[in-house]
Amino acid sequence: MHIAGGLYHELCETPKWNGQFGSGGRAAAAVSVLSPGSTLHTYAQSDDNPGSDILTAMGIRISSTYSDTPIAFAYFHPLSQPHIEPKPALIPQQLPIRVAGDVVLRFGFLEGSAIVDAELAIYDPQTAHRPEPFGANGSTAKRLALVMNELELCRYAGCADVTTAAANVMSHGKQKTVIVVKRGVRGVTIYEPNVEPINVPAYYSSRVFKIGTGDVFSAVFASYWGEAGMSAVEAADLASRSVSAYCETMILPVRTELLNMRKPVTGRAPSRIVLYGSTSTIGRRYTLEEARFRLKELGIETVSPQLDEIPNSFFNDTSLLIVADGLTPMDIRRFCANRPYGTIIILDEEQRHDVAALSNSGATIIPDFASSLYHAAWPRACRHTLAGCRDA
Repeated sequence: MHIAGGLYHELCETPKWNGQFGSGGRAAAAVSVLSPGSTLHTYAQSDDNPGSDILTAMGIRISSTYSDTPIAFAYFHPLSQPHIEPKPALIPQQLPIRVAGDVVLRFGFLEGSAIVDAELAIYDPQTAHRPEPFGANGSTAKRLALVMNELELCRYAGCADVTTAAANVMSHGKQKTVIVVKRGVRGVTIYEPNVEPINVPAYYSSRVFKIGTGDVFSAVFASYWGEAGMSAVEAADLASRSVSAYCETMILPVRTELLNMRKPVTGRAPSRIVLYGSTSTIGRRYTLEEARFRLKELGIETVSPQLDEIPNSFFNDTSLLIVADGLTPMDIRRFCANRPYGTIIILDEEQRHDVAALSNSGATIIPDFASSLYHAAWPRACRHTLAGCRDA
């Protein structure tokens, strides 16, 4: 398989992460066993860098086009918007990379573009800001799979409704097109011509490390759909399972024996999430504000008694997420006892003994910010005890 994508430096503050991946590098690592001998086409200052060395050791061939601009992504946590250096508007644009092959996975670049000539192409534009149509730069394919989230698809098609956007793209393309729409905690929806949309579930993971999950999904989907000849639904299901395993282990390539062990996210998600915590310092208030904002991004209505006025009707069919920092065990017990919550998650980054001693709250205690948000948003039926964490 040929992969065209960026090779960028990535940093994350919590949990700590420092790697040379980017969309192209991570995708190549993800399929290094599934698609041995794959080629990564990318921009780089030289062939001698830590990212290239790691990929070469995995059996990946590197075809690099010169760019003198190193690019870095810095995250505060895995769900935060990254700070990109240099600013994207200031990154010099290089001549496009040309890639030809039977199966080509094309990602969007910050410093250029890839012109693809393929039998089967998989295109992940990697941006909702004016995503470039696949054929706009001269790319061609006999069959095309577009992999993008709901917002990216709507921007790509210039239409606010996802279903209508998918229909418009499929009817106006020059080639037969399948559209794979990533929907976060709600899984994936597959759109194909003259077929009803089919949903593929997300899969549970004890830890949720989100940086690069879209890269892993697109790469694994490309391998199974493009090279193995599986249906789009089968390939998307295996890709979704692979994302779950990557979230949990943060290791690439994903071990295929882990895929059958994945548990689908099924059942009815909570209608709302109530978020409790301390606002005694600016840092604690920021954590509450950030948690509320990120949960809303996941599509879950979320309010905090410390930040919002809440009507009594809001507490019906809710999950509870408590940020333990600055709270006493008595505070936490009081919050848990207020209402009959379907799910209670306690974020305890300090891993305090007094919080661990809360044996009668029926809560799951999680030490990681991003993981706590996902566990609060998932249906109660799919939650399991976190590996390496404490269940209160």
